[in-house]
Parts: sequence; structure tokens; C-alpha cells
Amino acid sequence: MFEAPDLKRARTAARKALEERSAGDDKWSLGVLKPLTPKAPGTHRYSVIYAEWVDSDVQFERRDVHVVEVWAADAQDARRLSTVEIQDVEGYRPAWRVRSVVRVAGKA
Repeated sequence: MFEAPDLKRARTAARKALEERSAGDDKWSLGVLKPLTPKAPGTHRYSVIYAEWVDSDVQFERRDVHVVEVWAADAQDARRLSTVEIQDVEGYRPAWRVRSVVRVAGKA
């Protein structure tokens, strides 16, 4: 864990730490950076909607089951970060899938 004033410098610090830790070993990789502070410079709030398919009498229907809000650098990071958080939700089922990732507009 480390502190940086913005996302760009956080990535630079993470890459430096990765280089030091890996010492040329290609088994190490840089994962998703999780901002520990909401509204961290370079991040945005995203709403990630999870859905499940439910069997009805005639067909399967998609039903939204949960919304996770995360602060992330982009939609791809938001999706990845939400998959960790969704597993802690009471009633979580592994069959839940991301239906949409939307950047929340406006001031947060």
C-alpha cells in the first residue's frame, strides 16, 4: 500500500514497486489499483449493476439484483473492483453477472 497525489503518480509508484519486487521475474504483474480514498484525483464514481437469469414458465428473464458503486480509474477497473465487493454482499450467488458499468455523472 502506498500514497500518491493522483492516479498517474500512483501508477508510476506501483510500477516501480513491481520492478523492485519482481527483479526480472515475469511471474509478477501489476493488478488493479484500488483507490482507498473516495474522489481520489484521476478516479471517478461508477455504478456497476449485477443481474441474474431467472427461469419463468415461458423463458429465462434477466433480473437486476444488486448495484455496487466504486471509485475507479475507468470502467474496466470499476468492473474488476466490483467483483471483489459483490462477493461480500449477503445473498451473493456466483451466477450473478455484470449487466452494466456506468460512470456516474455530476458532482459526487
